[in-house]
Amino acid sequence: DMSEAADKRLLAVLQVERFGPPEAGLLDALTRLQHQGWAVTVTTPAPEDSRPPELPEGIRWAALELGGLAHGAGARAVASWPRARRLAREHDVVYLNGSVAGRLIPALRTRPVVLHIHDTVRRVPRHWLSADLVLADSRSAGVLLDPLEVHVVGSPVELDPARSGTDTEVVEPQEYAANLGALLGEVATRKRRVSAALRGSS
Repeated sequence: DMSEAADKRLLAVLQVERFGPPEAGLLDALTRLQHQGWAVTVTTPAPEDSRPPELPEGIRWAALELGGLAHGAGARAVASWPRARRLAREHDVVYLNGSVAGRLIPALRTRPVVLHIHDTVRRVPRHWLSADLVLADSRSAGVLLDPLEVHVVGSPVELDPARSGTDTEVVEPQEYAANLGALLGEVATRKRRVSAALRGSS
């Protein structure tokens, strides 16, 4: 029974309202994670009553505005920080899917945060250094994220090599979900141990 097995809670923050192949690949992985014992909540930057029809049954949904890609649009993400904090408190780990979702990192300092960068980037914002784990789809994209320590995970679907790096390996969906689940669980456990140690030393 999936509901009985759900002993870990994941908040997955998506930065797009309309899903393409990359989001479909992620949704498949999130559905598989439910069978690994994760209760999953997905957020999208959609109006309050606009749950994406593609979201599978059993996955909770919430609206969370992140601002667009235009210059200065990040201010809208700052307005969402209190809501992001409230949602994060109900979950064991927060998975930020993309650089725009990464705008929430300063609001999430008390929660385990995994940042997944899918595109090659020119600049690493300082607040990304606070992420507990950073994922990239390819080695070539990961190198550009220096000085961050990056874990390369590939992709469960074919991605645009011009954006994600020419060496992105397509991974079997089941293997991808298992790997993602293991990484998320490891981050949550590590953060809990650190928090417990800090409480014990105070």
